[in-house]
Amino acid sequence: LSLFFFCFLANAQTPSVSVLVPPSYQAETSKSYPVIYLLDGSANQSMLNGMLERLHHSDGAYDHIIVSIDASDRLNDFAPTVNMDPRGPVGKGGGGDKLLDFIEGTLMPRISNQYRTTNFNTIAGHSVAGLLVIHSFHSRPQLFQAHLAFSPAVWWGARETAISAQNYVRSQDESETYLYMNIGSESGEMRSVYDAFAKTILENRSLDLRLQLDAFQTVSHDFTMAAGLYNALSGLYQYQRDKGI
Repeated sequence: LSLFFFCFLANAQTPSVSVLVPPSYQAETSKSYPVIYLLDGSANQSMLNGMLERLHHSDGAYDHIIVSIDASDRLNDFAPTVNMDPRGPVGKGGGGDKLLDFIEGTLMPRISNQYRTTNFNTIAGHSVAGLLVIHSFHSRPQLFQAHLAFSPAVWWGARETAISAQNYVRSQDESETYLYMNIGSESGEMRSVYDAFAKTILENRSLDLRLQLDAFQTVSHDFTMAAGLYNALSGLYQYQRDKGI
């Protein structure tokens, strides 16, 4: 069972959306499901769905509805701020909040109306999509109840997202949530900015923030979502169980 539709954002880019329900959805007609909003869905939906099904088969995860979102222009639609660093790409980004507006105002209500959902929503993304996950974590803390950020591009631009997220955690006002982050074999500034960011989150988080961090020293950037997915979903399941979900 799947749903496909499109919505024009204010910047005229067109994200595509598809919905995948678990095998039990048709049979268990009184059951409601948590939802994972997956960025770069066409590339990652099969991997996420396969891992969820395998974990669920062994009582290691709940069934989820997967909502896949694909942007027409990843950098413009996922990056929350416009990059002005001459190391490039100059002028790219800035559409992250428009995409979150679409998710919050259009997509989530439609999913809730057309599918049997609980009130537990997770957002997941890799690289610049992971940056949008971090942006959502601090700028709209009530929108998602869990955040999975695989090698988030916190080095982007003038580090605005990283700085804002660090300030948010230091404020001790963060909402209850589960945050998973990882990094691979990235080096140089990409790694140093991430390490400093993760250290600040780790040292300043409140008890309301369930944090899980992974570092895969021999895994390249492109594969950190594949490498971390088991740990991310296992931690998500434990968090959901602890919250009685």
